[in-house]
Amino acid sequence: TDWDGKVLLDTFVKVPSKVTDFRTQWSGVSARHLKSQAAMDVEECRSKVAQLLKGKILVGHALKNDLDALMLTHPKESIRDTARYRPYQRLGGQKWRARKLRDLVKQHCDMDIQQEGESHDSVDDARAAMELFKVSREAWEAELDRKLKKFRSAL
Repeated sequence: TDWDGKVLLDTFVKVPSKVTDFRTQWSGVSARHLKSQAAMDVEECRSKVAQLLKGKILVGHALKNDLDALMLTHPKESIRDTARYRPYQRLGGQKWRARKLRDLVKQHCDMDIQQEGESHDSVDDARAAMELFKVSREAWEAELDRKLKKFRSAL
């Protein structure tokens, strides 16, 4: 989705390899979705997503998984991943760990997504991640600016 929640792309993708576990109870996806006429070829999807992302800030939650699945990259400085933003993480043992999107948007945006017993909705998740980013955008961008200035002064 874009800044205003408008859907830019929402499709099932025909994958080139066999899926062994659709995790249907969470994803809502089954084999019939990927075999349907509406499912997009993976190469077409990769191309469309790459075009959509060109020159844009990519906002989402745990974006590495999505980018890896599509075998795409995006400039690090143009990614705002709510799973990797330190103020949204928790300290587990000696490492900072991602929190669930559902918990973050409940806490910071008072939104309910991914209800118990229901499958995830990719559009709801995308909108929720964007709302979460909006809440912290000013501080997040200021932090990135500080890091960039520090990096440049070290050169």
